[in-house]
Amino acid sequence: MNNPASLSAITDKAARHFSERECLTYGHRRWTFSEFNAQAAAIAAGLAVRLERGARVCLFMSNRPEYILLQFALEQAGLVRVPLNMRFTAREVETIIEDCGASAVFFDSVTSDRATALASGRPGLWWCQADGRDAMNGPGWPALTGAAGRVPDLSRPDDLCTINYTSGTSGKPKGVMLTRRNWSAVYRNMLIDRDIRHDDVVAHIGPLTHASGTYFVPWYLRGARNVIIEGGSIDGLLEAIPRERITVFTCVPTVLTRIVNHPDIERFDLTSLRAIGYGAEPISRNTLGKALDRFGPILTQNYGLTEAMMTVATLGPADHFLPGEGTERGTPRVGCIGKPYTFIEVVLRDSDGEPVPVGEVGEITIRSEHVMQGYWNRPEETAKVLRDGWLWSGDLAYCDEHGFITISGRSKDMLISGGFNIYPTEVEAVLTSHPGVLEAVVLGIPDPDWGEIAVAFVAPVADETPSSRQLADYCKALLGFKTPRHFHFVDAIPKNANGKVDRPKLKAEALAMWRSENV
Repeated sequence: MNNPASLSAITDKAARHFSERECLTYGHRRWTFSEFNAQAAAIAAGLAVRLERGARVCLFMSNRPEYILLQFALEQAGLVRVPLNMRFTAREVETIIEDCGASAVFFDSVTSDRATALASGRPGLWWCQADGRDAMNGPGWPALTGAAGRVPDLSRPDDLCTINYTSGTSGKPKGVMLTRRNWSAVYRNMLIDRDIRHDDVVAHIGPLTHASGTYFVPWYLRGARNVIIEGGSIDGLLEAIPRERITVFTCVPTVLTRIVNHPDIERFDLTSLRAIGYGAEPISRNTLGKALDRFGPILTQNYGLTEAMMTVATLGPADHFLPGEGTERGTPRVGCIGKPYTFIEVVLRDSDGEPVPVGEVGEITIRSEHVMQGYWNRPEETAKVLRDGWLWSGDLAYCDEHGFITISGRSKDMLISGGFNIYPTEVEAVLTSHPGVLEAVVLGIPDPDWGEIAVAFVAPVADETPSSRQLADYCKALLGFKTPRHFHFVDAIPKNANGKVDRPKLKAEALAMWRSENV
């Protein structure tokens, strides 16, 4: 693909084709495709006058239409989008602004406290509130959206399009560089391998700065309607499903856990749903089972990572089950991420880079057109993960004889106890199959006799807390020596700003308990 059409040209074509169809819904505000496209073009014109092509622009805001409008406008104006999670602290935002050399920051009323505090110390940047009139060192939002004319499409296939920062749970966040060609490959993958339909109504509950924003474009290109859930709450989603006749939503497993355990779920009409996507972290066995019982076989698992955005492997609704034996459907596949997308190569390798045999654990390595260009200003870190054209993911998995890939865990999370490898994901899958366990996380801590031992943090189902002995007996029958040596019960498993399990925090707590017991 030497000179592919720009994404801006493709979205323009979609806007003309679906002109008067409703494109975007946010509360009482609604846009047709032609209205949305015209608004994005006006913003692009205003941006192009103010910023040089290739300038980095941080988007630090909650889920709102202005984020998506800016996403489209930045691309057309040849600018680089730097998404910032609305839950980031001022210090985290400051670190990223400095690292990427941002020229502008767009924020909203939800993030204005942190943005305003930072703006006073950085008057050289253009600060603009997207849901108000406040601005510093540049025009405010009303002036920007009212820009005259239409800027020519300034995007080029191999220009930098986004810098997406990793969550930084293991240290300073790294900026993943993705070009416009990379993003076009992501959307192509979704349009080919995912069930994306013209008449869908898609709800966005997760951060638009992350996976949810990635889903917007392929459904836009199909002519579907996107609905942004105000506040991003689960109650808001459940209320919107019957009101807007939502057909699809995607979320992280934590959100799905809360949905299927919602105390009032029975009062909502959810019959319009035809598909639910989930991903970004392992799903608990109990959540998967409850979701399948509640919604039927309409779930799709998606596996990707920031460095290979979103589309590495997927597990469709029918493949969620092992072959049944005379029953309507078999046992759910827990921990399985499915098979690679059509245009993706995945090889599981040992530490020497050699492919591992079927059934053995190896690191997931990926080769495709959507793999990142590298980490922003971090050549040494880039060289560690990009080797001979392959991305080393850090995720461990095994593949069965039918090509289905099952995650074992992160290479850095694996522990060695008494000379044997223990993969936390395997233990967590067993723990979350216990009827009294809502969520569980397994970690390794030092032990003078075994080298490391497994400890489990367990969030029990309300009013059904099992004892440590009950969980140990349950696990031993299925895991043997891999059974955790200690169980710590918590009200809820802590999550980071991206909604993923905060393993470093739990690790620190486990080590603190270990030290107090071994003083």
